[in-house]
Amino acid sequence: MKTDSEAAGPWTDVLPAEAPVAHGNLEVNVGARQFTTLTRDHLRYWLSKLPYVSGGPFMTVSRAGQVGFIQTYRNDATDYLLEMHPGAEDGQYLQTTVDDLDRVAQLIWDWLEDDRVRLNEIDWEHCSF
Repeated sequence: MKTDSEAAGPWTDVLPAEAPVAHGNLEVNVGARQFTTLTRDHLRYWLSKLPYVSGGPFMTVSRAGQVGFIQTYRNDATDYLLEMHPGAEDGQYLQTTVDDLDRVAQLIWDWLEDDRVRLNEIDWEHCSF
């Protein structure tokens, strides 16, 4: 086996300045599809495809082994219902309507990152089921 210095070059591909962050050990449901990892690019891609997946126009993201989750339903091209479920047994959760795919992606990513700044700025509707 050759070492890098012995391999022919120059290389035609270039690594990005920053490696993408990937969250693992997740339970991600996009319609009928299931995943265990998510990057920002994957998150935005799947959100953009919600009306076209079998099983319904929704995406649910949770951490494996934890009870809380965040999910969104795509009602039309610019209308997303975003819900945060803390996992409490009282059936309480928060919901809001978001009219921008990029904002939905950012809010879900913030939830994954445990960054509550933007999430706390939202005027959430308190709901129960």
